[in-house]
Amino acid sequence: MAPPDCASQAEYIGYFADALTVLQTEAALERAARELGEDSAAENIDYLEVRWAPLLHLTAGLRPAAVIEAVLRGLAAAPLRAVAIVCAMRHHPVAENVELARLAGRYAGRGVVGFDLAGDEAQYPAAPQRPAFAAARAAGLHLTCHAGEAGEPASVEEALRLGVERIAHGVIGAREPAIVERIRSEGVVLDLCPTANWKCKAVPRLADHPLPGLVRAGVRCTISTDSRTVAATTLTAEYELAARVLGMSEAELRSCNQVAHDARFDA
Repeated sequence: MAPPDCASQAEYIGYFADALTVLQTEAALERAARELGEDSAAENIDYLEVRWAPLLHLTAGLRPAAVIEAVLRGLAAAPLRAVAIVCAMRHHPVAENVELARLAGRYAGRGVVGFDLAGDEAQYPAAPQRPAFAAARAAGLHLTCHAGEAGEPASVEEALRLGVERIAHGVIGAREPAIVERIRSEGVVLDLCPTANWKCKAVPRLADHPLPGLVRAGVRCTISTDSRTVAATTLTAEYELAARVLGMSEAELRSCNQVAHDARFDA
């Protein structure tokens, strides 16, 4: 679990390493996916999208297809509707991510619903990965991208230029009124994760999180966890934080939940 005093997004991401070391077999991946679904169902969640990066689970000899299939088996065994969004990593070569997008497309309609890009924003821009997004789009997958947790607000515009329907985070982009207006006018959804955004230092304090202002400005926002383990949170805790720390009303929280329902990739 990442502590509150991470200095940057890059430091926060480093806390995924421990979990990755024990998620290198089909059995481990299947179990983790199933138990994530069980834990989510216990919170009264009835639809779950799980994002993860298959190419980070190959150190013990698994092939990417085996990684995807193991996760899909686990999600299928969970007591709720659970689907997968395959993440490419910013630091991986474009050609590898294009192949990953094509592979993910083979599972469209079989549990994989979307394609994503994640990783260190400050060091690796998203624009060079455009061919991977094109391959995912051609394969019939929905598109999203991690952006706006590090670097400059322009990183959010860079993600928008990839043709995404949703952006994971987008917090730093909220500093620029023109970017906020573009997100609002284009109907792009921001999947916001207050605890993780704070631990990444996208905001200096939880109380500074832009979620309430974005919702009140008409931006379509969801409330999400980023990672229950590394962020050390749950969806229930994020909603409680939004009410208690960010001062959001019940109506505003309900609107975020409705956006999550309407913008789901398995619609």
